[in-house]
Amino acid sequence: MLKNKMILFGLISCFVITIGNAQTFDQKYFKSILDSLTSNSFAGRGYVENGMTNAGIYLQNEFQKNGLKSFSNHYNQTFTFPINIIKDAKLKINGKELKYGTDFIVKPSSKSISKINLPFYFFDTKAYIESFQSKDKTRDFIIKDDESQKGKHIILPSLVTSVDSIQKYYKQWANIYEKDENQNRAIFRFTLDKLTSSLSQRQSSISEFIISDNFYSKNLKINDYSIDSELNNSFEANNIIGYIDGKNNDSVVVISAHYDHLGKVGQTVFPGASDNASGTAMMMALMKYYSKHQPNYRTVFMALAGEEAGILGADYYVNHPLFSLNQIKFLVNLDIMGAGDQGIQVVNGKVFKNQFEKLVELNQTNKYLKEVKTRGESCNSDHCPFYFKGVPSFFIYTLGGKGFYHDPNDTAESLDLSYSEKVYNLLKDFIDKL
Repeated sequence: MLKNKMILFGLISCFVITIGNAQTFDQKYFKSILDSLTSNSFAGRGYVENGMTNAGIYLQNEFQKNGLKSFSNHYNQTFTFPINIIKDAKLKINGKELKYGTDFIVKPSSKSISKINLPFYFFDTKAYIESFQSKDKTRDFIIKDDESQKGKHIILPSLVTSVDSIQKYYKQWANIYEKDENQNRAIFRFTLDKLTSSLSQRQSSISEFIISDNFYSKNLKINDYSIDSELNNSFEANNIIGYIDGKNNDSVVVISAHYDHLGKVGQTVFPGASDNASGTAMMMALMKYYSKHQPNYRTVFMALAGEEAGILGADYYVNHPLFSLNQIKFLVNLDIMGAGDQGIQVVNGKVFKNQFEKLVELNQTNKYLKEVKTRGESCNSDHCPFYFKGVPSFFIYTLGGKGFYHDPNDTAESLDLSYSEKVYNLLKDFIDKL
């Protein structure tokens, strides 16, 4: 009887250990971070309503709850940078009030403007395409355009051409008007492309509306328009940084993710669920795990600010490090963690081949994801300043999903989180093997 009880106890113990390992991913915690960061209370984690500031305070509190140590007061690393803040923008065409982020956006460097009654200059796209036939035609077109547009609002219709270079030049054409006297005029540029919002650290001399081609017509009438913007030369932001001591503290593993996003324009919020509340939530889930399971090396968690404005938080950090960058054994930067049905992409995978092969092997052994793809170096996220300073690093992002990016549709509800645990397990296994 005793023998049978011991066998039963052993089976139960194995079962409990198996279940325990399978449940290291705290799905509830991951989702709570994601939902909180994308909530309207954080106003898109940007530059109005203290969105980024309040999101940083929220993450500080989570660091503290999970017992992370701090290099500085309240985990903060404060820095400043210039940013042109688009507070609001309105546009009415042919009697219809357009919706920001869906029907139109404005160029992020736009200055404030209200409706001024000036004549409209309609850019001639047909003549523009024909002007590329010879140098003389190009010169004549530029001279005519320069004279015709002065003192007028500018209408730039969408351009359809099979020649990529002509299309590329046209997308930049509005920039040539910046040199003119633009106090009272605006550009209305129509496009067939997806409306993708962004940020600017400067303010232009002219205001530019970027409008869905659905609203262009031969009988086009701009009824009303306005932009309320402000150039803040010293916007204050905070990197949130904490660490967990490891079994070996001579070397450091860094897990990073940017928590900022585009913010809010008028009543339109850019939630930034995929980019990058999801990456921050994944970092925090790993933080929660290692706070209860001591890592092999000191593990530093960096929630970085200012990424969307130009990878500014990471750049500030590497120039003002809180410990020697030479101590970093490896950095794993997480951005766009809201999918996974098509696997993951690893920037710098072709640079750090041994680590990449280890990641691929772990994925194949455990059959986590469809594919682990590799790329070379690319300065497209917060790993970049570290890499340029000689820090071995990966930037990992998920593949698949609906692909909403820098628009109001990038909500928590739009993400496919069915792969989150598999992505998490692969990341944790990789970090444990470093």
